[in-house]
Amino acid sequence: MGKLKNLRVTQNDIDTQRKNLAVLESAEKLRELVADLGSVAGYLSQADMVLPENHPWVQHVQGARTAVLDKLTADKAAAHASQYRKQLADLKKGYINAYVALHSKARLGVAEEKSKAALRRDPRIVTLRALAGVSLMPMGQLAEFEDKLDKLKSCAALVESEFAASPVCPHCSFRPASEQGQLVPAAHTLRSLDEELDHLSDGWRQTLLDNLNDPIIQSNLELLKPKSCDLVKKFLASGTLPDPVKPEFVAAVQDALSGLEKVMVSGDEIKKALLEGGSPATPDDLRKRFEAFLTERCKGKDTAKLRFIIE
Repeated sequence: MGKLKNLRVTQNDIDTQRKNLAVLESAEKLRELVADLGSVAGYLSQADMVLPENHPWVQHVQGARTAVLDKLTADKAAAHASQYRKQLADLKKGYINAYVALHSKARLGVAEEKSKAALRRDPRIVTLRALAGVSLMPMGQLAEFEDKLDKLKSCAALVESEFAASPVCPHCSFRPASEQGQLVPAAHTLRSLDEELDHLSDGWRQTLLDNLNDPIIQSNLELLKPKSCDLVKKFLASGTLPDPVKPEFVAAVQDALSGLEKVMVSGDEIKKALLEGGSPATPDDLRKRFEAFLTERCKGKDTAKLRFIIE
């Protein structure tokens, strides 16, 4: 007790220490809050880069994040910690809802995946693959169709609880920001491809009919082997492709059309030719440019036997 009598501590000293302890306590609370919010804030920062820039959630989260940081900077005592936690939790929940909605559109479900698999085996596409053996056919159309079908991805395993640690689907790694040019609902695209396959089938069938009915080809049909000639004539008479299209039919058609020469032309080549000399242009200008383009591509060839295929 004697030693305590010699301890000289003023009221000011006590008040100062009390303030220091209060500051230390506030700092500790703030540190704990920042650590607590850090994981959610990091999650939201990653999520910000997953959705397309123009998505409403992205615009909302950017403003909300700035507001929370401003409040947190001013709130040294972390008095509104529960409010900050709720704000960030709401933002995370909003992100999950937005992501799941986009995911369900961009990915095929179980039933749709079965439809896609069926389309791969569809008799129409089997017929087109067989007819690709005829050199005159526009095979680029079939390749483009199959490419679009391949790009339709399936993912029916996603559940919201899997978003706790990462803002991206762990099964298919769907990132809307990198697929924003393809965010047409996958189910809608699948239906469109089914219709497109109908158009392709009809188009290829008509292409064969038109070319086999060409007077040049007609005059040469009798030069074919009897069996091949019979196959071609049956097709011309019925207007319907055999089912299935067998190699013998493909070979017969190829032989019949062998007198024709295929000329491949891309859309870009036509565009370049039409723009030669500038734009805008008069109808007469465009006509002359296109005729000049055709003349150049037909130079030195028998135009009656040429068949242009636009890719």
